[in-house]
Amino acid sequence: MKILASLVLFKHSFDDIKETLSALFQEDSISKVIIVDNGEHCAWLDSFVHEKVQIIRVPVNKGFGAGHNVVFERFKGQSDFLLICNPDIHFEKGEVDALYDFSRSEGVGLTVPKIVYPNGNNQYGCKLLPTPYQLFIRRFCSVVTSGVNQRYELRDADYNKTFFAPSLSGCFLLISKDALNIVKGFDERFFLYMEDVDISRRVCDTGLPVRYYSGSTVVHVAQSKSYKSLKFLAYHIFSAVKYFNKWGWFFDKKRSTLNSLCLSVLPKSNK
Repeated sequence: MKILASLVLFKHSFDDIKETLSALFQEDSISKVIIVDNGEHCAWLDSFVHEKVQIIRVPVNKGFGAGHNVVFERFKGQSDFLLICNPDIHFEKGEVDALYDFSRSEGVGLTVPKIVYPNGNNQYGCKLLPTPYQLFIRRFCSVVTSGVNQRYELRDADYNKTFFAPSLSGCFLLISKDALNIVKGFDERFFLYMEDVDISRRVCDTGLPVRYYSGSTVVHVAQSKSYKSLKFLAYHIFSAVKYFNKWGWFFDKKRSTLNSLCLSVLPKSNK
């Protein structure tokens, strides 16, 4: 198989994900779509049938990464790539096929396409590895957020070119079989948020290429729940604490090395 697409649901209705499913079904490179019902709350799946779909019921919701890890463990080694896909993504036919062709030909371990909002604005799915200061300012100090984001989100990069970034958005992430076999999936200590930053830097450590690919585009609705819900804000804070406890708060040599490498090879926009 070329690509297994992994879609983790939690209390989603069919209407919530029908556009995402339609987009995934149309791609030749996607051999199978695995739907994980995290917490067994999607009763409509009992009667849902599609030739590309396999459904996995997980009785307890252990988080975003844990849900995708179920797919990795169940189908280990059976496909060239695993596509981590949020249920609020859609795209035109051929976008994943292009991403797959690039990733396969270049031997890429981890890649994302250009990710845009429904209005077409760039969502900046590529970032530097964060410092505690950057995450705090972005979340709580909106007056100075713009300046911090300019560097952290690589907004000066030329997104019409392919480049290396040490942190890639987990909303639509293509990871190779070789990379998965080394990193063993997501770190399940992160229930929600920061798991994509963590796995990005771990794939960087494998020596396999980590790339943003400019030749493919997907649309992400991006609900930004941590800005609207205290519960999701708490998830984000707890995950950030776990991340910095794991990798270092103020002294993180690997962060400095990878960020410097990114900035040194980054193609700059002429805008």
